[in-house]
Amino acid sequence: MRNLFAVVLGVAVAVFAIMIVELIGHAVYPPPADLRLDDPKAIRDYIEHAPFLALAFVPIAWAAGAFCGGAVAALAASGRRPQRFGVIVGAVLLVASAMNLWVIPHPAWLVLATPFACLIPGRIGGAVGARRDY
Repeated sequence: MRNLFAVVLGVAVAVFAIMIVELIGHAVYPPPADLRLDDPKAIRDYIEHAPFLALAFVPIAWAAGAFCGGAVAALAASGRRPQRFGVIVGAVLLVASAMNLWVIPHPAWLVLATPFACLIPGRIGGAVGARRDY
């Protein structure tokens, strides 16, 4: 039960970290004021014409979330090899990111970067959180 809690806590921390980084991204590269979020065509057009760095905040946010969530999950987990819970958090983020990419078309480079932005930082965060030498 504790390990399930660790994964849920890790995902919650990951979502919070993603929100923070994406808020910073929107502050640096604000979307147009007249962008209608309920219009899929308008969102598609915005993503198609958005600056590269504006879109780069998305995988950066996913990586930050996977790292932070993976570290917290490994820290909260019990048993041997708690770092694997970082990978689980990264996998949950990968599924959520894939659903996002499926609903809203993104450039090919972002689609290809998604597994790396979720799984590798989740694994590294899990390794950092699993260190119990303090």
